[in-house]
Amino acid sequence: MDKQNQDEASPADTGWQAARLGLTDILRGLSDWQLRTIITTSMAPAIYVVCVGAVLALNLFVALQAFQQSLAAGLVWLLLIMPITSIAGIVIVRVVLESLLSLFRIVVHMESLMEQLHTLRGQTESIADRVEDLPLPRITFWRSRKRGDDTREGKP
Repeated sequence: MDKQNQDEASPADTGWQAARLGLTDILRGLSDWQLRTIITTSMAPAIYVVCVGAVLALNLFVALQAFQQSLAAGLVWLLLIMPITSIAGIVIVRVVLESLLSLFRIVVHMESLMEQLHTLRGQTESIADRVEDLPLPRITFWRSRKRGDDTREGKP
């Protein structure tokens, strides 16, 4: 019966479970006092919502201030200026947040590449250690010719 109830779970239930897991990851990341994990990418939607709310609240505050000065100034701000400044503020917030997220993702990818590089380095060192024990002929390219070869060609 429990298996059947789990299969019938609605998408909303799985969404809440995912949100709960995401919140758990964020709280776990916030308790990382040495800042080893990057949680900004997980918190980006919440940061975006807070910033958009702040832009809209600021515009409403300015609209109320304009209405206190005069009805005409308030209507001009509310109907003409506020939509433009709200959209511009939201666009700026979005661009800045996406730029920062791109930087954080680059850092995460670089950390992954460094881990792979360290693994590859360990593997190549172990191969080099094994090859040194094999009796393979060594070719040295950096030795110069003997002086006797130069004198045969007529060079002093």
